[in-house]
Amino acid sequence: MSRIPLILLTGFLGSGKTTLLNALLASEVFRDTAVVINEAGDVGLDHLLVEQGADTVTLLDGGCICCRAKGSLAPVLESLLRRSRNGSLPPFRRMVVETSGLSDPAAVLEQLIPDGFFNHRIALAGVVTVVDARAFLDTVEQHVEARMQVALADRLLISKTDLVDAEQLASVQQELTSINPQAQQSIVRTVDATPAQVWPDALDLPRAMRPRPPVCAGEALPIATASLAFDGLIDPDVLDDWLDHTLGLLGPMLLRMKAMLDIAGAKGPTVLHAVQGLLHRPVDLACWPVAEQRNRIVLIGRDVEEQILADALDRLAVAVRRTATTPIAHH
Repeated sequence: MSRIPLILLTGFLGSGKTTLLNALLASEVFRDTAVVINEAGDVGLDHLLVEQGADTVTLLDGGCICCRAKGSLAPVLESLLRRSRNGSLPPFRRMVVETSGLSDPAAVLEQLIPDGFFNHRIALAGVVTVVDARAFLDTVEQHVEARMQVALADRLLISKTDLVDAEQLASVQQELTSINPQAQQSIVRTVDATPAQVWPDALDLPRAMRPRPPVCAGEALPIATASLAFDGLIDPDVLDDWLDHTLGLLGPMLLRMKAMLDIAGAKGPTVLHAVQGLLHRPVDLACWPVAEQRNRIVLIGRDVEEQILADALDRLAVAVRRTATTPIAHH
């Protein structure tokens, strides 16, 4: 049974997440989508909502499904999938979870990844964060959640750029790069955002190989990243040993790991996600989304030196080299 891809859509209060969702769900491309709004309070999807009694599940005009969830997400996702399979809800091809503006995405993923149903039925497609260009520089200084939302993102969508000048926009982009150098940045108008801006291709890992800019020594909540690209077929036992050691060593300091690996016995590349020491079930892709069929891996850590992350990656590369003759290339 194929797994349903899921995007975690996050962003601080007022960034424009719900407006962006409205635009997506009005698009023909985004039909067959289940949206779960994980909020503490009541949130509406404006004119797209068609209320159906007191049920928390709502059918939208375009045929999509909207569900409001408070508390644990895993039972809600399981319920939607079961109801879709038994015919009480329309079928859907993808899921989007919109988090509260004050949510730490690591905490949201941390509650999902250990769940058996989530692991076997849902594939994490990525984290997308909406950033308010006008308020971001102040917000990121005052709220840890805003920094975490940026740090864990695969894509950063910068909204409200019409409300700032070129200098402030450049400062926002520089700060985003400082926190998360591997995330793709896009300027969007949330009222007419396109699915292509939100739904990332498999991790977009080649972008993650860019050098990380220096971080000021006094930066609050230090976030470090390390990345490595190398050739060679990876023995599953070698990978298992490395994962056990690395996840055990770093634990919750490992905010996120994302990798696309060439594993022996797999028909195509294998995508791995881990959040705060918890490993999500691997996703096997049918083919490589990039021309270069190389192993790529990124580690994002908090309160840990970048060199420790780099050393962890080197240990995997050395272990692979011992079982293969393919040369290793660092990036």
